[in-house]
Amino acid sequence: MPNPFGALRDKIFLKLYLSQTISLLGDAFTWVGIALLAFQFGGNHSAAILSTALTLRVTAFILFGPHAGVLADRIDRKKIMYITHFVRMAIVGCLPFVTEAWQIMYSYFF
Repeated sequence: MPNPFGALRDKIFLKLYLSQTISLLGDAFTWVGIALLAFQFGGNHSAAILSTALTLRVTAFILFGPHAGVLADRIDRKKIMYITHFVRMAIVGCLPFVTEAWQIMYSYFF
């Protein structure tokens, strides 16, 4: 039976694997934080707030996905990745200052 962790010996793949793992952990913490904010501000309506936020997220993928593909063909993908991650980091960094339910939905759109 081959070693399942043998691919991690490749340094480039290891960096990619670890960066993706860190990104997924950040996503998970963001989702939990947004769910807790929805519960804090929504009370009995928190399910509606969270479902609206998730619907807006899927809508953003549908609306901007085709345009992002065209943009990725014309601009350096590394620059796009850095810019989008830093913008997302700034938006997530603003979550402690959320005071209204609509701000939760707007933050999930990005």
